[in-house]
Parts: sequence; C-alpha cells; structure tokens
Amino acid sequence: MLFGQVIAKRGIHVAPKLALESSFRQEGVRGLMSAEQFKTAWVDYQDFLTKNLSMKTADTEYETRSPMAIAMSTSKKPHQAPIFHYASQAHNNHLFFQQLKHNGARTPVQESDIKPQLLRSIKNTFQSLENFRNEFLLAADIMSGNGWVFLVEDQNKELKIVACNNDGTPYFYGRNQLYDLNTVFEYQNYKKLMKYKQDILDNVKDYSLPLLCVNVWEHAYIVDYGVTGKAEYLEKVWDNIDWNVVNSRLFSNIEM
Repeated sequence: MLFGQVIAKRGIHVAPKLALESSFRQEGVRGLMSAEQFKTAWVDYQDFLTKNLSMKTADTEYETRSPMAIAMSTSKKPHQAPIFHYASQAHNNHLFFQQLKHNGARTPVQESDIKPQLLRSIKNTFQSLENFRNEFLLAADIMSGNGWVFLVEDQNKELKIVACNNDGTPYFYGRNQLYDLNTVFEYQNYKKLMKYKQDILDNVKDYSLPLLCVNVWEHAYIVDYGVTGKAEYLEKVWDNIDWNVVNSRLFSNIEM
C-alpha cells in the first residue's frame, strides 16, 4: 500500500440479529407463527429491505447510517422517497420482531409484566390495560391495507396510538401517513393535512418515541392465517409480546 493511501469503506446494511432468532428459524414463534411464516416475514423480507437500502444509499451521505437515522432524515425530503421506504420498513420490521417471544401455552399478559410507570400511563390514557389492548388491536384490524400500528410516547410523556399506512414512520408527523388517500377522504382530515404542511414549513419538531409496534403487512400473517386471518393473527400477536423489550424502550433512544 502506498504511503498515505486512503482506503474507502463501503457501508453495507444487513439484518440485525434477533435475540431468539436461532429458535425462531427452527420452530417459528411458538403461539404466533410457523418457521415458514417467520422466514417470509423476517428472514427473507428483512434481507430484501437491507439489500435494497444498501443499493439506494451507496456513495451517499446515508451509506453508513442506521435505518432509523436514514428514515428520520429522508422523511422530510420527498425526492428521497425510495431511500425512505426501505429505511422505514427495515426499522419498523425490526421493532416488531425484536419484541416477540415464544408463548405456545398462550399465557395471558399480566399487569405485572409491564413496568409500573408505563402501566400507569396506559391506565391514565385508556382507563385499563384491557381497553388499551382492544383499541390497539382494533386500530390494526380496521386498517384497510398494509401498514404499522404503534403505541408512542410524545414529548409530554403522553401515550397515543398511531396507525401508519404503508411505509409510514412514527418519528415524524409529516410522514406518519395516518390517512389512506385511496379511500373516502373527509374535509376534517384535509384540514389536518394542511396543518401538517404548515408545521413542516415552520420546522415544528416531533419527539415521538415508539414503544410497541404491530406489523399489519399481509406478508406478516398470510402464510399461516390466509387472506382472511388478520384478526386471529392480531389476537395472537398480543400474547407474544415480550414486555421486557417494550419496558426497555421507555425513555430510551432506540437506534436500529
């Protein structure tokens, strides 16, 4: 090597390793999905997302950044929508699979599984854990297409459910994609969109932190549950949430 020669490093995005990935690959997620379904929704899809993200970000400022950082940056730049798509999808999918656990016995969620401070916030907002469960799963069930549903904590430490169509992100209101523009669109929703547009022009910050994520893309359940099985899939997702992971996200800076 010549003295002073600079060796360029390429940033290749790869799927992160899940804590239970080896077991999930062999057995599936007991109580939720088969090994075949896990392969489709995580192994194959996450590989597809990260490979395309690598190709889209090669020789750009985003080459070595995390999917989360890329999604947050490109969410405000419409001309970089293809990069945003793969970054947002990769990050959202990781949030979902990272929080899953085996639950073949279908052991119900207990209040003691949830950090007291988070449980208090849930009860203050939704009156009870059961009410929250029902509202959260309903938001996912009534989504007419593909997308993601999040429980987020905002800058005021208040909780809210955010349903993001397609590749929407919970980190920036301007790309939450709360409304499906292919369906009937009411005037009040139009006014909200205009407010978001003005907020973007005014550089209003969004400090939302996702705590819980549900994957509502068809490839997350269609292998095991078929085209009409979304409701059954969502019921089982709830029982397979690892609340230790969700608890750890509270007040933390998630970087994936």
